[in-house]
Amino acid sequence: MLRSAILGAAALALSAPAIAGTFVFETANPVSDRHVIAESVVWTCEDTKCFGELDRKKASVRICKKIAKEVGVITALRNDKSELTADELEACRSAAKS
Repeated sequence: MLRSAILGAAALALSAPAIAGTFVFETANPVSDRHVIAESVVWTCEDTKCFGELDRKKASVRICKKIAKEVGVITALRNDKSELTADELEACRSAAKS
């Protein structure tokens, strides 16, 4: 019985999604609110830099566009494993809030 419970717990742990990682985005202009909600995350902002926990492995243009709709032009989006390139940031600009 105990063995079955341990095996079941191990299987569940292995099938669970990756744990959220800290992402950082930077904006062209200071963010007016201390807290911004974008991509279903509450981001904590100071001046032009914002931090949030996002359940993704790497930065993407899709994430960037969703954030840009809320805060404007994004100049950087990264976590400890990835960062958007200049071309990807340019693709993100089309979604930026005016």
